[in-house]
Amino acid sequence: MAVPSPLESTVGMTPASILESVPLSTVGGSPTVIALVFLSLVLATLLSVYLALRLYRGYRAGGGRAMLLLGVGLVLLTTVPLLLRLALSNVGSVAVVWQETIVTACQLVGLVVILGVIHGRR
Repeated sequence: MAVPSPLESTVGMTPASILESVPLSTVGGSPTVIALVFLSLVLATLLSVYLALRLYRGYRAGGGRAMLLLGVGLVLLTTVPLLLRLALSNVGSVAVVWQETIVTACQLVGLVVILGVIHGRR
């Protein structure tokens, strides 16, 4: 008895019925929770980029070097780690320990830049 291939079994099906026939499995919780976490990460990234752009515009309007460095520190603290987590988790050759080490180092550099701005103004 011949077993139909996955492509043969979808002939004549609508895209919606194909998606309904695919079992959804998630790691880490229900699909609703995962979607909410993903949306919150996207929102955090967008807010971080928005704040960095505002700081950059303030710098361009004559705000001084400290405002530019504050924006760089903010991006290194928030946006870049989120993007690094996304990128590094999709690279199979990078161990999880190194992924977290790289992300934490980026956040640490961002914090040092921000602290340098804060303490450098005295």
